[in-house]
Formats: sequence, C-alpha cells, structure tokens
Amino acid sequence: MCGRYLFSTQEYKEFRQIVRDAQRRSNGQHNELNFPMAGDIAPTTEAPVLIASGDKVVAEFQRWGIPGWRGGLMINARAETVCEKPMFRRSMAAQRCVIPASGYYEWDTGRHKYFFQLPGKPIYLAGIYDNIEGVNCFVVLTTAPNETVKDIHDRMPLILSHEQVRPWLTDAQSALQLLTIVPPALQRSSEDGQLRFGDLV
Repeated sequence: MCGRYLFSTQEYKEFRQIVRDAQRRSNGQHNELNFPMAGDIAPTTEAPVLIASGDKVVAEFQRWGIPGWRGGLMINARAETVCEKPMFRRSMAAQRCVIPASGYYEWDTGRHKYFFQLPGKPIYLAGIYDNIEGVNCFVVLTTAPNETVKDIHDRMPLILSHEQVRPWLTDAQSALQLLTIVPPALQRSSEDGQLRFGDLV
C-alpha cells in the first residue's frame, strides 16, 4: 500500500523551500531541471524529505525504498511493529523522517485508482530511513485506515499534522506516542473517472 504519491511545488510555497533546502544539501547533485516541479513519486525515486539535524529540521533528497533481507524492496513499514522489527528498530529510534506530499494514491481490489488529499493543505507522511551503500533510503509508515480509506484499503499512511512534524523528528518519546494517532479525514477522488467525492468523507 501507499506505493505512489504526488509532490507539487506549484501548489505550496513551503514545498519550493523544501526543494531549495534539499538542493543546497545535495552539493549540486540535484537542480530544478532534474527534479520536477510537480509529479508522481514512485518507489526507487529520489524525493525531498525532512529530517532532524540536531534540533533543526532540514530537507534532503532520499531514495524511496530499502532493500529487504530476502530480496525485493521495502517501501512501507507498519507503525504497530516498527519498534520491534530488527530491520527498522534502529531507524525508528534515531533516523525518523517526514515525507511532504500533495496527496497520495491508493487502489481498491478492483484496481480502481483513488487520490487522497487535504484540500488546500499539504500532508506529511511519517517515515524512517537508513543509509544503504552511502545513500539515505526511506520507507513510509502505515497504520490502520480511518473512515475515509477503510472501504478502499486496509492500510493507510501515518499522516502527521504540520505541528507534529518537529516532535516526530526531534523527540523520540513524542514519536512513540505519534505512532498511535488516527490520521485526519481526507478528501477522496476517483482517478479513473468512475466516481468522485467532492467533500470530506
């Protein structure tokens, strides 16, 4: 689940600042020409994320997905067990990140595609990261679905409010408490023309 999301600097001034910040930290490896102003982010793509640097929140580019022990690519981790899994325990303790997004996509069992967002506001996906062969790679944490999502999928991203971003990144105890929050109600719209929900559901 949560295998694709939208990041658009055209919608949010804050996102443009995040990209600029990440570009400064990347020593010129990224610029406006090779990172789109708006587009879908898929696994293995490098995308801007927020991390803690001391007590500051900074942006950097990371790759989505961590190689699994048995092959394949891990793009999500369950919030309920992230502290227990050997693969993720260290990252949860000290390498948390936040993935800014304009919204995310999900597919139901009939392969109908839906877009979830907070109209007029960005969303912030809780994540963790690890350094794999010199590259920081992130996964998105997922949790039980709220009322908006549960008839589409049995999981959804752990979505933080703007005010919860800093505590998630800089305070380990607060981060543990945030693992159990219920994500906010979202606006859901069909991406295949079958159905549209114009209001929060």
